[in-house]
Amino acid sequence: MKKISLILLMMAMMVAFIGCNRTPVETPVPPVQTENPQPLEGTDTVVDPAPDGEITRVTLYFANNEYIVTGDARAEKVLPLERDITVGEKSVEEMILLELQNSPQDDDLSTNLENIKVLSVDTAEGVAYVNVAGERLSGGSLEETLVIYQIVYSLTELDDIEAVQFLVDGSKRETLMGHMSIEEPLKREDFSL
Repeated sequence: MKKISLILLMMAMMVAFIGCNRTPVETPVPPVQTENPQPLEGTDTVVDPAPDGEITRVTLYFANNEYIVTGDARAEKVLPLERDITVGEKSVEEMILLELQNSPQDDDLSTNLENIKVLSVDTAEGVAYVNVAGERLSGGSLEETLVIYQIVYSLTELDDIEAVQFLVDGSKRETLMGHMSIEEPLKREDFSL
């Protein structure tokens, strides 16, 4: 009996010894697919070539560089540029403001909205309420004028918007940057290009 126990003990030790020397095989884990994958920070964003939503042609107004450089009062302050935008999760008004923040390809045009943080855009009874963050609002009268012109002219191109009411951090203010009154909704007719 002692011999059988010793043989069984030796066999168990051999099996254990052989099992310990094996290199574990790693099973690859397939990547988890999510419905709306988020890009990793520091990586390029992948743009869907066929985005969901409806493509709409809009007229955007950008700052006229000739006016900025020369200050010639006869030159138009802003000039129109047509673009196709995709309207889906965001409203057409929100998409217009996003597009206004991107510099145009045309060397004759520029934007003054690239540093402005738009918090929200809501439309009611023909007025677009554009709520911007106060933290990045600074500049002279030229910058303020061009920001207001770009937004008012671009949004009033839409059939259902007659005026734009600017809000800063959700409240009415006297001015955006200290120069032009924004206490009341502004219409295109309030300005002369």
